Amino acid sequence: MTPLPPPLGQWAAGTPLEPAAAWSWRRPPAAWLEVLGSGGRGVPQRAAILHDLGWAALLSGDVAAAAGQFEEGMGLVRAQRAARPWRGRLLVGLATVDRVQGAFEASLSRAREALGGQLEDAAAFGAHLTLATTTRMMGDALVSVRHHYAALRYAPPDARADVQALLDLVHPGSGRPDEGTLSPGVQLRLALQDAESVLRAGLGAGLLPDVTGFPFEVLDESRSVPHVRAALGWPDPAVTPDAARLVTRGRLGVQRGLTFVPMRGEGRSLALLAYLIERGSAPWPLVADAVLGEGTPGALYGQVRYHVSRLRSLLGDSGAVRLRGGRLSLGPQWAWSTDLREAGPCLLDGPLDWLEDET
Repeated sequence: MTPLPPPLGQWAAGTPLEPAAAWSWRRPPAAWLEVLGSGGRGVPQRAAILHDLGWAALLSGDVAAAAGQFEEGMGLVRAQRAARPWRGRLLVGLATVDRVQGAFEASLSRAREALGGQLEDAAAFGAHLTLATTTRMMGDALVSVRHHYAALRYAPPDARADVQALLDLVHPGSGRPDEGTLSPGVQLRLALQDAESVLRAGLGAGLLPDVTGFPFEVLDESRSVPHVRAALGWPDPAVTPDAARLVTRGRLGVQRGLTFVPMRGEGRSLALLAYLIERGSAPWPLVADAVLGEGTPGALYGQVRYHVSRLRSLLGDSGAVRLRGGRLSLGPQWAWSTDLREAGPCLLDGPLDWLEDET
């Protein structure tokens, strides 16, 4: 499967965990629940548990629950230095959630972000394999091949055959390993793609694979096998999530599709975002005057660039906020809204005088 799931239950040597077969993301081992409820103690373990629970939910086909677990883990990474070693792996999980929803550009952005900074091999492997799979589904075979080879460099020994088989999908003739050496999830992906090729060529239905027990693989591959999808009677994939809402009542952050991105402590960045949502595209000096206060033009421009970069990073989309030709604007791929005009206490502590003046 792509990327391969983590070794569930093996993230912390010596931790008294129940056997992996005895739990699910809905019913974690008692030892995990104890760590999750420990408050400030065991920060790295809490990040690891949220990562594993996210993957367990995703493998079961519950995309929204997976997004919630990964986002909670990223919130821990942002707040606690001890959790930062898990940043890359959690971003890979969120990139996979984006891909399953059809948000390919957001998936690429998060996976590239996961490659930033110092990475352990497991995170680098996951990020490159995510980039390889997403670009394959986008039809960019050349870039996909490059990331498959990069994933092979970081792959653990028991995953190399799977990666090689997936590489053969986009680079036929590179060598497909014996089926017996592949994981069941990758075998299913290959079977789906082989059936798609037969159906596309008009050679009849042939033998369609049994997809029972593989909800994640079905969700992930369904967009790339339209003929198989029609033959098996699968519903069309959900439309790419295109709604993004700035939430300031009850909790602070951005709801993007199924994913909520918490953004506490990002007051001025969110004030800039709120301005663009409410008033639309504007020259950057006008936005800076409204939300950043006084300063030299050079200093204010530097702050605007910082907040734009910060919002892109937090939203996982390099095109979410644009600064071109001296104007700030929002990416057209999202339908933006806010709850700023609704009743209730507003948690956004950034400058909002411009909104009050407008009212």
